[in-house]
Amino acid sequence: MNGQLALPEGRAGQGLAVLLMLLALAVLWVGIAAPLAGWYSARAGLLAAERQEIARGDALQKDLPALRAAAAAAAKQADANGILLDGGSDAIAGANLQVELQGLAAQNGTSLDSIAMVPAQQAGALRRIGAQVSVTATWPVLIALLGAIDTARPRMIVDQLTVTSPGPTDPTQDAPLQAGFSVAGFRTGPP
Repeated sequence: MNGQLALPEGRAGQGLAVLLMLLALAVLWVGIAAPLAGWYSARAGLLAAERQEIARGDALQKDLPALRAAAAAAAKQADANGILLDGGSDAIAGANLQVELQGLAAQNGTSLDSIAMVPAQQAGALRRIGAQVSVTATWPVLIALLGAIDTARPRMIVDQLTVTSPGPTDPTQDAPLQAGFSVAGFRTGPP
């Protein structure tokens, strides 16, 4: 045997051949078949999830006309109850909000120092129409104005209230206070 490796013959050779075949099959399984099986399983899971999402979307789509009708009926009811601002556009609804606020101030014995409209925002199916207001009034008048805004029709929301005193005051007298706050009302329809 002049330095060459001799392969076993007979039963030992057959055993080695079977062992090499099993080793080759294991390498093929680990290198190709197992990753393909894992990829197939992952894709099957994604496909099942997508099918469930499609079925859920189809079910929601079937409910959509009824939901739209319910939303429209609720908006009409809100309009009928005077909850929402009147106006076919944000500008008209904003003007109506200003008129309402000036009227409430006058009814409560004061006037607004300033009122500035803020850009309208979409709030679900409604449009939020807002204004930044400042007023100078005594404490009882300010409380009465805020109460009137709270109970007014159309409904309005007061936010970001700040009250300051212009200087030292006599506690026995109702000194004027400066108040700033934002007021928002809502309307239906497009911008």
